[in-house]
Amino acid sequence: MRHLRSTAAFGAFLAAAALFAGGAVKAQQTPVFDVVTPNGGNFTWSYNLDVSPTALMKSGDYFTIYDFNGYVAGSAFAPANWSINDTLTTTPPPPGVTLFPADNPSVINLTFTYTGPDTIGSAFFGGVDAFGADSTFGKANLGGVFAYDNHPVGGGRIRTGSGGVVIPSAVPETSSLMLLLPGLVPFGIMLRRRARK
Repeated sequence: MRHLRSTAAFGAFLAAAALFAGGAVKAQQTPVFDVVTPNGGNFTWSYNLDVSPTALMKSGDYFTIYDFNGYVAGSAFAPANWSINDTLTTTPPPPGVTLFPADNPSVINLTFTYTGPDTIGSAFFGGVDAFGADSTFGKANLGGVFAYDNHPVGGGRIRTGSGGVVIPSAVPETSSLMLLLPGLVPFGIMLRRRARK
């Protein structure tokens, strides 16, 4: 468990550094990876939501975490005044937003929609472990993406955007691959002998 927490912490640090470098820190709402914890045979991925003081959260504003690998059906959670939509179909990004990488239509997306009263960003905090879901994977993928849609304080056009977020990785751990080696070595030797004959 310590290994998972330290790996997750390092992953969160790298993701934050990438966001700063890419200028995505200007996002009006940013899901920030918090921690991954073992949960039975699965892993619970938790996020906090950072909201800019200049953002106004109104009912219907949302953010989507794309391609949440290994999603365990029905496991998504959110604080009060938020609804959850977990869908396998491609979730279109907000108008004017281009996702990179593009949404994989074969992997679940998690959309969290605000249903509460109008709340200025400086007064809104998701809280610890406020958003998240269970995954069959415990390894971090630093190349995840999110998109958001909300309102500016004082009115005006709806604000939209995207950024990077840590998500579960479907790539096996190195330790898991090492378990395959004892079986692959004899198989390779056998193939080589057949090729010689």
